[in-house]
Amino acid sequence: MKRDAIHGSFPCAGSGQFADSNSVGAHLVELSLLRTMDSSRPDFSVDRLWRTVGTGISFAVFGASALGLSFLVFPLCALAGGGTARRQARVQRLIHYAYRAFVKLMTGLGLIRTDWTGAEALRTPGPHLIVANHPTLTDVIQLISRLPQADCVVSAAHMHNPFLARAASQAGYITNAQGAAVVEACVEKLRSGRTVVLFPEGTRSSLIGMRTFRRGAAHIALRANVPLVPVVISCAPRMLRKGQPWWDVPESRSRYTISVLDPIEPQRTGGSNAIVARHLTATLRERIGERLDRAGHR
Repeated sequence: MKRDAIHGSFPCAGSGQFADSNSVGAHLVELSLLRTMDSSRPDFSVDRLWRTVGTGISFAVFGASALGLSFLVFPLCALAGGGTARRQARVQRLIHYAYRAFVKLMTGLGLIRTDWTGAEALRTPGPHLIVANHPTLTDVIQLISRLPQADCVVSAAHMHNPFLARAASQAGYITNAQGAAVVEACVEKLRSGRTVVLFPEGTRSSLIGMRTFRRGAAHIALRANVPLVPVVISCAPRMLRKGQPWWDVPESRSRYTISVLDPIEPQRTGGSNAIVARHLTATLRERIGERLDRAGHR
């Protein structure tokens, strides 16, 4: 199984209820769609060739910057004094600036453009439990470029990624190696007024649509008594999808449309936490799906 080359802190997924399992049939459909996409692509135009080169440049800059920040800049944050929370806040703010610069780089190179709706809701005082669909590799970069403080749940495998492991550790990101303790760790962050970012699909969406949402975010919302803040991400033409190599760029520049929806309050109806979490997760997926349907990007 391949790991995403720059996916270090990108997948906000935990173990167990955060993990993703795909049926063989769905996987075969995805492979068939990928083959169809590959066979139907026209020859490279000059513009498309430039965007392929530009994407390679962007990822090279990303990797070099990640190493430079991790080994040269972030250690200085620890020397600046203060408790653990303050040191992590400094690192997270630097990651925010780095991701914002990366989005500007991709935009300046003509690779993407981004339209936000409702982003001002993310700038209100926390706590915030942000839950988003996950169509592309750079979704978390887009989100954190608007969030000076954000705690992500990262895959345990990516804690060994040479480009991003140190950054994730120094930022205090939550690793899914904690197992069931992931929920408790997120609840603790939220109770201290922080912002937590999760992708309830557990990995990038499939080519045939969103995956099943795991219930971890709902359990966190119930335990911390905070609303879910749905964020809907779409990208057209498609790029950096699951199973799509970085050099497989679309025929034209991709447009990200990112919408922050109204919060979903966790409503306790007298049933067990498992039943309430199931209902809350279904409501979340339905809200995000409806917005994608309206935009024609389900």
